[in-house]
Amino acid sequence: MAAKSVCEVSFKLGRAQTVPGEGVLIVGSHHAFGSWDPQSGVRMVTDEGSYPAWNAKLQVPEAAGVLEFKYVIDRQINGEGFFWEEGENRRLPLQPGSWAQHDTAFGSPGSKLTQEPQSAAQKSQKPREQAPPVITGPALGAPPPMPVPRETESRPASHVDDLPTTSEGSDASPEEKSMVSEPNLRNVPSSVSVMQGNAMQRLASLSAFDQLVDDADQMAAMRAQMEEEAAQLEDRPVRYGARHLSTPIVIISSEMHPWSKTGGLAMIAGSYGYEFALRGHRTMAIAPMYDEYADCTCIGSKSIEVAGGWHEVQYFLHRKVYGHGKVCDYVFVNHPCFRRAEGIYGPPGGEYGDNLFRFALLSLAAAEAPLILEIDGSTYGQDVLFICNDWQTGILPVYLLYKYKLHNTYMNARSWMVIHNIAYQGKYSKEQFPVDSYLGLPRTLAGNDLQGEDMHLGPDCINLLAGGIRTADRVLTVSPNYASEIRSPEGGNGLHELLQQRGNELRLAGILNGISDEWSPATDPKIPRNYRHSDFEEGKRVCKAALQKELGLEVDPGACLIGFCGRLCYQKGLTLIMACIDWMMHGQPNRCQLIIMGKGEHNLAEQVGAAERRFKGRICGYVGFDPCVERRMMAGCDLLLMPSQFEPCGLPQMYAQMYGTLPVVHETGGLKDSVKGLWDDSHIDVATGFLFSGFDEGALKHALYTALSTFHQRKDIFKKMQGNAMRMSFYWPTAMDEYEKHVDWTMESWASRKPESWWSNHG
Repeated sequence: MAAKSVCEVSFKLGRAQTVPGEGVLIVGSHHAFGSWDPQSGVRMVTDEGSYPAWNAKLQVPEAAGVLEFKYVIDRQINGEGFFWEEGENRRLPLQPGSWAQHDTAFGSPGSKLTQEPQSAAQKSQKPREQAPPVITGPALGAPPPMPVPRETESRPASHVDDLPTTSEGSDASPEEKSMVSEPNLRNVPSSVSVMQGNAMQRLASLSAFDQLVDDADQMAAMRAQMEEEAAQLEDRPVRYGARHLSTPIVIISSEMHPWSKTGGLAMIAGSYGYEFALRGHRTMAIAPMYDEYADCTCIGSKSIEVAGGWHEVQYFLHRKVYGHGKVCDYVFVNHPCFRRAEGIYGPPGGEYGDNLFRFALLSLAAAEAPLILEIDGSTYGQDVLFICNDWQTGILPVYLLYKYKLHNTYMNARSWMVIHNIAYQGKYSKEQFPVDSYLGLPRTLAGNDLQGEDMHLGPDCINLLAGGIRTADRVLTVSPNYASEIRSPEGGNGLHELLQQRGNELRLAGILNGISDEWSPATDPKIPRNYRHSDFEEGKRVCKAALQKELGLEVDPGACLIGFCGRLCYQKGLTLIMACIDWMMHGQPNRCQLIIMGKGEHNLAEQVGAAERRFKGRICGYVGFDPCVERRMMAGCDLLLMPSQFEPCGLPQMYAQMYGTLPVVHETGGLKDSVKGLWDDSHIDVATGFLFSGFDEGALKHALYTALSTFHQRKDIFKKMQGNAMRMSFYWPTAMDEYEKHVDWTMESWASRKPESWWSNHG
């Protein structure tokens, strides 16, 4: 595979006047610069020595074309939103190599736009004047002229005693009133915070930031090292001997890491592509093409009939070679309906009105791909296994049954429906989107399989996820306990009876997700000291002291350091944590410290900031997210809080155990599957954390009391539990053994549905 064309650009803006709490962003046409969305722009940094100059440096994994961009001042702290430069867009040719982009001042018409190569291989370019000022309108490819409302900006809640407050009569939104800044740092953007000069990296999503590494060679090296260390364990399980490695795997998802993501779905779908390829399957992973992606080649097109018309899609291929002949073919479906500036699914708080069309088109395009795309000399053919993920691809098994198998195509193919979160089901009005004329399916057959109910739509409802559950050959979820929960009225979101039926057919199961190989304290480059099971006490001592110092906490080795990392919302248990803070800080046993890192609801963010002000040196509240700090929390904390109301799988509790940090979790979903509780002393040899039943403050306090008393008064047991946790195996090879079993069972069983008629399957 050809090497990636990368352009490394160092930006320097000579002068941009701001007030404390304001920041400067680079927002531009390339997706690395937010695609004109300031929420995703590149945040610049400054300090007392360089202000009013601002700097940023990043790599653009697509060194071609011309970047158009503007500098934007973030004035949300003052309730003024975003302040865009006037005049024509600045322009920067993106070419391979290292470049320096120097601009004299914010909004200055006469700013020099120079690109001076930092390597001898590049030729110097002459400075050129910017074009005459023109205010750009909201046309495609240009920034909006007005400030864009957005979710609460990620920022630290540290050092907020002297914050300028917003008056009650102000026009500022509640989100803007909730924001905090650091008056102790003069004219410093929010990306420079409590880390004593080291910038915390703010990211827009709290999705499972499972991977910081995406290089195929690095991934292969980490896997080899992990397998080598695992081979030395006496109790290492024997790998499952799969019988159907010759079956091609076709993964379909609306998100695919690292190209598109809003949550854990992208991470898991991306991992499927990597892991099935490593096992030896010919593997294709299909997702929409939301932007221009680097190193992609158009390999075909197809006209698809849906929504009463014909629509041509293009297929772009990105091949990833993982060594030893193991390859994943990442295929992106290109169509104008996928190119939307407001987000993958819609603007904040809503969805696009044509989402049913978009994902029906994706599903049909994915069904055609194995038949028509010639990759490496051949197509994938008909005898494949489709892995459909969440409601966006729920209609694909329906199409397989009534559009293909009904006409003797894909007769030996099978399909899975993987449920990552049953709360989202894809419900639409049947009257507005008829099954036959809009979706192109036989109404008398497919209409019953797509039937759903909704409190607003009533029986006039199409349910895409229900259709996938009914027609797929096997239904999987992301943890065994979640597979049980969704069969109950409380956990099934209206689909529990259907899921009970699939369970009775022995076609429903749960497999606990795996975690990336790089989550290892032995090799993690982001923690102060690496350690293994043999020396974890000293390693965690060093990491704990460094974390306390870094986040402004008292450096106290005897304090129990408790961490929380997740979305600030009710579902993640933040209300329970906030209700327990006084008890934690004043109760017995005390001497504990608390780190809360996350973003979400503004009222909870305010409570986090207030708690930090009340307990200086004992609580650090960081309203934002930094994946590197998350890793240092896993290494430096003694306990990790995850009191989620529900959690289909959860990943942080698995990361924590790998680093010897004991989780305190609500007994739900994947948390119950992955944490072994210290219910009594008979569980000491296997316990890896502390669980509680009942989503209430009293139950959490009871679990915390047990955890804190064990830390302070039963140190030998706490140490034993840390060792137990570090010996757990949550990496993907373990999970893939279970997936391969289901591949064998699926391919060796009769198809769960016949294509002839609905009555032949329900008679």
